[in-house]
Amino acid sequence: MTLVGIGVLLIGIAFLVLAVYLSWTLNNLAHVLRGVEKTVEHLPNQLNDIFKETGNLINHTNSTLSDVNEKLRTLSPLFYIVEDVGEMSRKLTTPLANFNVSRKKKTEEKN
Repeated sequence: MTLVGIGVLLIGIAFLVLAVYLSWTLNNLAHVLRGVEKTVEHLPNQLNDIFKETGNLINHTNSTLSDVNEKLRTLSPLFYIVEDVGEMSRKLTTPLANFNVSRKKKTEEKN
C-alpha cells in the first residue's frame, strides 16, 4: 500500500467517524424537537385553562370589590357621626382650654 492509499484510507475512516458523530448529534436533536413538539401540542389547552382561571379570578375580584364598596357605604354614616361628635367635642373643649390658658397666665402674672 502506498502513502496515497493510506491517506485515502485515513480520510475514509475520518469521514466515517464524522458521519457517525453527526448522525448521533442529529438523532439527539430530533429527540429534543419531538419533545418540543409534544410541549407545543399541549400549550393551547394549558393556555385555555390559564385564561379560564384568570377570568374566574377577575370575576371573584370584582365581586369582592363590590362587597367592600357596599360595606364602606354602610359604614360611611358611622364615620360621619364620629366626625360630628369629634367636631362637637372640639367646639365644647376649645373655650374651656382658652379659659384655662387665661387663668394660667393670670396666675403666673400674680406670682
